[in-house]
Amino acid sequence: MRLAALGFYHESNTFVETRTSIARFEETGWLAGDEIVRVEGDAHSSMAGYLAVGEQSGVEVVPLSWIRATPSGTVSAEAFDRIAAELVSALARSGPWDGVLLVLHGAAVAERHADADGEIAARIRAAVGEHVPIGLALDMHTNLSRRMVENVTATTIYRTNPHVDARERALECAEIIVRTVRGEVRPVQALVSIPAVINILQQFTGDEPMRGILEDVDRVIARPGMLSASVTEGYPYADVADLGMAVVTVHDGSPETAAEAARRLASRIWERREEFNGTAAPVDQAMREAAAAARGPVLLLDVGDNIGGGAPGDSTALLEAAVRIGARDLLMILFDPEAVETCVATGTGGTVTLAVGGKVESSPCAPVEVTGVVHFHGDGRFEDPTPTHGGFRHFDPGTTVVLETTDAHTLVLISKLVPPLSIRQVTTLGLDPARFGTIVAKGVQSPRPAYEPIASRVIMVDTPGVTSANLATFDYRSRRRPLYPFENIPDYSPEAHALGSGRKTIARE
Repeated sequence: MRLAALGFYHESNTFVETRTSIARFEETGWLAGDEIVRVEGDAHSSMAGYLAVGEQSGVEVVPLSWIRATPSGTVSAEAFDRIAAELVSALARSGPWDGVLLVLHGAAVAERHADADGEIAARIRAAVGEHVPIGLALDMHTNLSRRMVENVTATTIYRTNPHVDARERALECAEIIVRTVRGEVRPVQALVSIPAVINILQQFTGDEPMRGILEDVDRVIARPGMLSASVTEGYPYADVADLGMAVVTVHDGSPETAAEAARRLASRIWERREEFNGTAAPVDQAMREAAAAARGPVLLLDVGDNIGGGAPGDSTALLEAAVRIGARDLLMILFDPEAVETCVATGTGGTVTLAVGGKVESSPCAPVEVTGVVHFHGDGRFEDPTPTHGGFRHFDPGTTVVLETTDAHTLVLISKLVPPLSIRQVTTLGLDPARFGTIVAKGVQSPRPAYEPIASRVIMVDTPGVTSANLATFDYRSRRRPLYPFENIPDYSPEAHALGSGRKTIARE
């Protein structure tokens, strides 16, 4: 049995004006063949899960192409066309195939394809034909579309946020495909789209409402014949028709059972919709509370500058507040290639006065002037063998500088955008994050596995930016209507039906 493994992974924030170019993908990750095994083989990512099925099930998994970029703006037409062509041609060059293992994010948007992931799935299906089983592993933030599901045989989605089960969910998907090829199961799928958006603040699966929703998912999976069940949280920063939550179920042979399970899950989720709304602390209040804490570190989550959601990572909202209020003992990672260059020119041990942050076009804040001593500059590359958010292991923030300011702030300045997924980003620089009074992380849920174990308290902060927690600040033009909480929907009732059987079975409200 030969299974092709390939993927395209991008979360597209349509409120970022800058297009994501091909260079962005080449910088972050454009891998092929054995290079995929080298980078992902010992990671905890979806691609790592696909590779693992070869060892566990005794089948041949052939890694073809793995193309991804840090969350950013809409993918340019040029970049999408080249990526799609590479995936399809890779399949053609090395086929034929008994099955395909496909990784997509689910929230990719391209200039000519609002449902970029659905377009990729359709092209992959056309390339291999109607009867080759295709497994699809997705991020929990997918804005799940009918086109994604109807072009594949089985769909699995993360069941944790922070996403620390990427490898397990992809392995689950791959095992379904292996069993399908062997004739042991006949997957049928059901999809129900839920007209609701869950605020980013409420998406932590360790707390309600998501904890209870995932418990419902586990109960559905335990039913006889169920192969998988998933709920999506959706990605609220992509203005697309499929914006919102969804449920997808996979059953062995029964469209009716798959559809009934999807309806039941959707109903349970809808009953809890009022719990989907959340609020974050104002900037000054959060900074004052952190500064006054009896024990640190207090973790401040910079919601509006969430790198993992497409933000620029250079907002100075919390730094400005710390300077103005007089809060000290602060650790903050800031994307600022220009400041890095200046500090490198100054040299280790040198004192420099410069403006940091607030330089990217989509940044919501102005630069802040600081004076400090350059304590380190060098290659910031690091790796983390533990299950980070998304399961990635290798990180490259480019040339990195540690600047100790006269305000008693430690600024880690990076020249390539990397989300704060791993505590090793700072420990490899000789810093002990546990000794700081306040840590600012530019994320919402994704920094939790790294920093929550050492934090005395976690505060989500209502900072401005392209990933603001206040969805009312965004001008949605393409989303479906009505959609809760933007509009009231008093009479919603989930409806699902499965069509046929085998690989191309789908249900939809």
